[in-house]
Amino acid sequence: MALINKRLTDREKAAIYMHVFGGVQDWKVLYTIADDGPAKDPEKIDRSLVSRWKGTAKIQDLIEKVTREKHNMMSDAEREGIEKGRAEGTMAGEESDRTEKPVNLKNSKFVDYSSPEAQRAKLNELVNTASDPGEVLDALKVIISGQRADREAAREGKINRVYLPVTCDSCPMYQKARKRAEKATEKGPEA
Repeated sequence: MALINKRLTDREKAAIYMHVFGGVQDWKVLYTIADDGPAKDPEKIDRSLVSRWKGTAKIQDLIEKVTREKHNMMSDAEREGIEKGRAEGTMAGEESDRTEKPVNLKNSKFVDYSSPEAQRAKLNELVNTASDPGEVLDALKVIISGQRADREAAREGKINRVYLPVTCDSCPMYQKARKRAEKATEKGPEA
């Protein structure tokens, strides 16, 4: 897919304007709009492609820019209504389930996700804040597979001790079998 590149296309800009100004929250629809290929059914698009596209720096920067542009275009009364809605916990005219904030990459704290603790914390955050049940399911699958891998590693790390005799001559089973064989040869072939 050509959407994950460094240059913004007009279609991507249009999709983000629809998101910010039009209130379109379905990212699969926005991804379909941004895609310059043949039209596809948004329901058949893989969520991971959409998520990857949505998380690119160019899209996050554009969302931030367009949001600032929208904010600058509003009247003072509209801004006060939005600020009041934020203070009350909801955005004016938007759903209260989850509000998307533009990501400011310059002021964001760097998190090293190569550490398992940071990965686990981010996955838990995703599960708790996701509005899409599919995102929740994907994050839970990752958590479960990580737990399974931890259990398998612990099982492999378990030490199995097997005590073997130093030589066969000192083995009790060998000694019994040898004695039986000696008795059998002493008696001879009487039958």
